Amino acid sequence: MLFILPTDTCYGIAGDLFSSEDYHMIYALKDRDFSNRLAFLVRDFDSLREYAEITEEQIDFLVHYPHSWSVVLKKKSTWNLPEFLDPEIYNNISFRVAEICVPANICNCIQYPLFLTSANLSGKIESKTFAEAKESFPYMEGYNGWICDRPPSDIFTFWDNNEVFYFRKNSM
Repeated sequence: MLFILPTDTCYGIAGDLFSSEDYHMIYALKDRDFSNRLAFLVRDFDSLREYAEITEEQIDFLVHYPHSWSVVLKKKSTWNLPEFLDPEIYNNISFRVAEICVPANICNCIQYPLFLTSANLSGKIESKTFAEAKESFPYMEGYNGWICDRPPSDIFTFWDNNEVFYFRKNSM
């Protein structure tokens, strides 16, 4: 079942990572092109280690990164994706970590891992309040956490030498 969720940058739509119905519903509701992959939201850094190839040095970088972030990592070979996800498309995955980007009082009420995307129609302005998210998705339930007022997350990956490569940098 899909729901609205506040993050450190904007309100998002989250759904069960193992639900084909949730996956397809997100694309249908947002009028989103399937070539635009969804991010995965995991509970904490231990979970990130379970799903992605990541070093302790990279974890330390993420823990201390001063801005909102999404990190693109190679899927861990020992983790099997749900059958409806194309393993070639989802070999590299954009991850967000809930303990960093979701309010603590909400973070512990949710079952992970989740799909995560912004709570707006594709191409429209991101929802900064629960009311704005509900305007786009009036029948969807969710968590009214706060006003989200940070810029969109920086999106990056780590090269082999641990150098950071930015796909999108919104922080200054």
